[in-house]
Amino acid sequence: MGLLSLLPEGAVRGLRKLLLAQGRRMGSSRMLEASKARAIRTSIDAAKHSAAYRTLLQEQGVDLGKLGSQTGWVSLPVLTKANTFERFQLAQLSRPLPATMLADVLTSSGRGGRSYGFRLTAREQHEEAWFSIDLGLQDVFGVDDTSTLLVNCLPMGVVFRSRAVAVANVSVREDMACSILRDVGPGFQQTLLCTDPLFIRRLLDEADRSGVDWRALNTSVIVGEEVLVEAQRDYIAARMGIDIDQDPHRLVGSSFGVGELGLNLLFETRETIRMRRAMRAQPELVRVLCGSAAVDAIPSIFCYNPLRIYLEILNPDANGFGELCITLLDRHAVIPLPRYATGDLGRLIHPQETAKAAVMAETQPPWLPLVAIQGRIKDRLSGLPSVESVKELLYLDHAIADQLTGAFRLASTSSGGIQLTLQANAATAVTPALQTQLLELCSRCGFATLEVVLVEPEDFPWRPLLDFERKFDYVAADRL
Repeated sequence: MGLLSLLPEGAVRGLRKLLLAQGRRMGSSRMLEASKARAIRTSIDAAKHSAAYRTLLQEQGVDLGKLGSQTGWVSLPVLTKANTFERFQLAQLSRPLPATMLADVLTSSGRGGRSYGFRLTAREQHEEAWFSIDLGLQDVFGVDDTSTLLVNCLPMGVVFRSRAVAVANVSVREDMACSILRDVGPGFQQTLLCTDPLFIRRLLDEADRSGVDWRALNTSVIVGEEVLVEAQRDYIAARMGIDIDQDPHRLVGSSFGVGELGLNLLFETRETIRMRRAMRAQPELVRVLCGSAAVDAIPSIFCYNPLRIYLEILNPDANGFGELCITLLDRHAVIPLPRYATGDLGRLIHPQETAKAAVMAETQPPWLPLVAIQGRIKDRLSGLPSVESVKELLYLDHAIADQLTGAFRLASTSSGGIQLTLQANAATAVTPALQTQLLELCSRCGFATLEVVLVEPEDFPWRPLLDFERKFDYVAADRL
């Protein structure tokens, strides 16, 4: 057991306060400098403990005997699921560790369909994994001063521990989640709900039926698993009675994790949410944060802790967007993965751009550095609208959104057109009136050429009855 776990709660709260204050004084520029140095040390440790990484270094032409701070960072191999988990056995990827020393296994979503990536956590590190989670919860929600119940509805067995809040890990059971919120939640000063953008639709409907009072529970939402667009944020907030732009306590925020690396690697704050929402009305603000005002959908604007992860963008275009690459700065990681490419399209935001954007959005500049994330690269197929732009379309009209599950499928047709298949939330919702409303909405928003197909829940060909245990694939790889 580590020292953190032995500290009394008062000392832990004091440590969180001290670390957050030190981080703010340090500033993002100094943290970014320290991040690069730690990334190099992480790669050196990986070479010592991972046979697979040594093989990749040798294939890249890196002299293992000279690997050190003088080694050019870009000369190191870029890791992917294909050249790690699909190529090597876990024993080759990981540091030597008896099975009895492992405490936790987290897998990737398996969305690619060929393999899974894994994150293995040793028992000692697992005992203190709660600290980084609680640090983030304190920074955004002030949990050290406000009694908090967190209901975790993330799928795929994603659970986490905390010493600052009470946690209910219920996965995708909306009845259990709503029962806990309704009956246990009133004993706390605030409640937090962790979920994904599709499952929250079912959870909100169950909350209406079971009498959950979101306002009385002082509930905020943290959404993960996929990109949250602003129209969807508006929809969730409206159903939960949250004034996104005025409420100083409640929010609907987003978090980004990678199964092989960890949870909450990137995250929204009140300041980044204000920036992103201001981008809708300020093309110049979009230009500052994206390098160009010509974006098909406004990207997520996330903070990250550069003392926890080192970020880089691979093969950036003229505007700075390229593939997101993350190095977890954990020298004790069981499976070290320096320079791990995530498959997401991102852009690093310079501290000067952050400061300028904060003024334009009339908010305080975040004390942590920022990155813009557009979504999965594999979902951005030539000739098709982006998944995020379609999400924005479907949630603009809340009355229309109420009649859909949020699941859809984009595909190009053999005749050269684009088909958008939408799943209604009930068989009774599939009416000529709703079909007409959808076509009018598409026409108003620049999607007049879309061929819109509305189907009953059971007739939706892709996971017709959503089980929410898998990430949904919105784009068809092949033509219809």
